This record gives sequence, C-alpha cells and structure tokens, in this order.
Amino acid sequence: MAGGAMSLLFSEAEGRIRVSSVAGIPDGTCAVSVPVRRQGSNRAPRDRRGLLRIREVDLITAASQPACQPPEQLSSRDLVWVLSANRRGWSTIVSRFGSRARDAALALVRCGGVVLRCGVDEDLEVADPLSWRLSHAWALQADELLQELRGWRDPDEVRKDLLALMGPVEELDGERALLEACPAGSVLRVPESSAAATEAWSAYEAAVRAAAQWWPCYRAGERMTAKELAGLALSGSKMWTPARQTAFENLIGMSFDLALDEADIDIRVRGPLRWHVGSVAADASVANPWIALPAGALRLVGEVEYGGRGVFLVENSDTFERVCAIPEIASQWLCIWGKGYVTNKLVALLDWLQPARLAIWGDLDADGIAIIDDLSGRLGRTVHPVGMEAAVWRAGPYRYQKPEAFPKARALAARMAAEGPVELQALAAEIAVTGESCEQEPVHRKVLPRLAELLSAVPADD
Repeated sequence: MAGGAMSLLFSEAEGRIRVSSVAGIPDGTCAVSVPVRRQGSNRAPRDRRGLLRIREVDLITAASQPACQPPEQLSSRDLVWVLSANRRGWSTIVSRFGSRARDAALALVRCGGVVLRCGVDEDLEVADPLSWRLSHAWALQADELLQELRGWRDPDEVRKDLLALMGPVEELDGERALLEACPAGSVLRVPESSAAATEAWSAYEAAVRAAAQWWPCYRAGERMTAKELAGLALSGSKMWTPARQTAFENLIGMSFDLALDEADIDIRVRGPLRWHVGSVAADASVANPWIALPAGALRLVGEVEYGGRGVFLVENSDTFERVCAIPEIASQWLCIWGKGYVTNKLVALLDWLQPARLAIWGDLDADGIAIIDDLSGRLGRTVHPVGMEAAVWRAGPYRYQKPEAFPKARALAARMAAEGPVELQALAAEIAVTGESCEQEPVHRKVLPRLAELLSAVPADD
C-alpha cells in the first residue's frame, strides 16, 4: 500500500512532513507540518538554520479509511452541515456542536473526513484547534453525499427512469437485466456484478445516465466533450467526480480520454497498480491498453496499491502503446506516459510512490537528455535511461530541424556532456558535435526487441 498511514494527497504532500516532536497528538491521528509558500512551491517551515519550525500542525487520520464513511455519533443533520462548507473556523464549529465540538472534530479526522488545524504552544504540545477543512476525498464527493442526505426519492421510480434510458441502448442490455432483477420496493443499491464496479449508487446512476447518452453518439461516429456529456446526463459540467468518471469508464469499457474530448487527463498508466477512488477501483494491470488518471485524481486521498520492479517512463505516446503491449514489461513495470515529464503533478506522483527503480526512454537528442536531467534533479535521485545508447543515435535516422535549431542543440548537448546524467554524457558529447536529433519512433525495431532485457539491468536505488 503506497503512502502508508498518512492519508495525504499527491499534490498536497509537497512541503508536509510528519511531526513526531509535538506532544499531545490524539489517538488515531497524526500531525503533519503546515507548509509555507516560497518561490512558487510548498516547503516545510524552517528557520534560518534549517531547523523545523512548528507553530501549527494539521491533524489527519493515522490509518487508511474507507471513503466517506462518517462517524456513527454524527446525525444526518450534522453531516449535512459538515459537508455544506469546505472550511470552517473553530468558533463556528463550537457554535454548532457546543461541548461536543472537539470530539466531533476528532471523529471526523479519524474517519478521513476533515483535516483539523491546531496551534502548537511553547512546550511543543498540540494547543487549541483553529479550523478544519474537508479532506479532498470528502470535498470531491460532497455534492453527491448532500443529495443523498437531503432528499428521498422513490427507488422504484428511480430504477424505472434508468431502465427507460437504457432501453434503446443495446450495449447496456446486460446492465439493464441486472437492474430489472432488483426487487420492487428495495432500496437503491448497485446490482451485484454490475460492470460499473462501484458500491456507490450516486456514481452508478451517473455512469448509467452518461453511458445511455454516449453510446448512440459513439455508434454514429460523433464525438462528445466531457462537459457536453455532463451537461446532458449529469445536470452540470462540473459533475464529473473521479468516482463517477471511473464508473463510467468501467461501464463502457473505454478510457475517459478515448471516449470523450477535452478530458481532464494528465497521465496514462499500465502495469501492477490498483487505484481505489471512493468505492470504485481501477486496475492498471488488466487495462487494455492503459488507464488514464485524471488530474483531479492526483488530489484524491484514495488508496493506491502497486508492485513490480519499478516505474518506467516513456516519452512519446506511440512508443508508450507499443511498450504496454509487451507482457513481460507491463506485468513487472508500472509504465507511465505523462504528456511531459517535468509537470509538477507527475513529479509529485513519482516522489510519493518512491519506486525501487526508476527508468526512462526518451528521444535521443539534447532536449531529451535535458528532460531526464531536470527530472532527476527535481526528484533528487537517479533516473536511469534505457534504449538511449550512443550507438542507436549514430545509426539514425535523424529528424528534420531548421538550420537555426542546430547551434542551440549543440550548446545544450555540450552542457549535458559536462554536467548532465552520467549515463548519458557519452551520447551528449556526440550530439554536441552535430546537434542532430533522433526520435523514439524510428528506432522501435532497434530497441523494443531487447527492451525487457535492458530494463532487467536497471539497478535499484540504495
């Protein structure tokens, strides 16, 4: 299980470290530092001598929790109030709960519902609470949860409405049969063996409504945007939560960014990884050809299980798809195409996963080497290149470049030959002579047959 007991978000983990020096941390919680913003990034709060300076801490759950399972001691009215605002000041919380405020807040922390900010006194003990905010897992599903808490709908009428939507869509015949088998008068529950692979009715209903709108357009060869489909099926363009998106993908058997235009997708993944978004699970080990993790999912607390030998980054999309089709690689390596390796989100993901081995296959040119150098520097670890030997570059073919591009490429390659990644300095030295660029796709036949062997030689980090 990646991430341990600290249920921090990929993007939120930057600048936060676990604080063990503070006393009085309540049972079932742990304390993390409150980051400060410097030079465009979050950093741990430190004084001029580099020592950790803790004046406030955030209390978070100390154990992995099922998504959105509220404390038993809170009533439905209390939960509606909790979910109705992303942030609450402590005085407002006390006004609501009175003498129960601290117990209610800690119960919500322990179940993963809120992050509680507290002061730290001069004796380095947790002091009075200052505020709370919803965890991202709860914030992302707040609208759905509020809808369930506030309103009652006749289950038979709801099912009847969904069955009518699925009626003309033969691709949903199997799902329709499962829903028809639900007993009259029973509560709204997702049918067993549903292709949506979720236990949350709100995610299931959204997936069915979206799929019923999407299939006829897809059959007709028409493209829909994610916002258009959400507007037609979900009553608003902002209604694509990660849980709904994953349930929709499972139901139609296709990745979100292949099914729809303008999808909020940042990275594609294939390999030994299982990602739980609320009650929905996406399994990258059985995805064909890959699954796409939306940018919003990187903000999710969620649970991520992954194994294998390490992470393998591939620069170009065509090459990535070829790599995903090699079983001995996809079964052992978490293969990632990130639409650009130096994005903050991908760096945060890699830093959070901490793979035993980190390998990369990029274009054989000065820019490709610079990308690896930059990524290695930002992660503070070696990123091992594969398939990027000088012999492969010498054999070409070289891509066309405008004449003015060569001086810049030669200068960058010369710098990389002197101070770039050690494993690529020989390649950089040769590129510095001519400035030529060799892309991945033309060298597939030279590299792909021996790629599994190359990856087997990548060493684990100490």
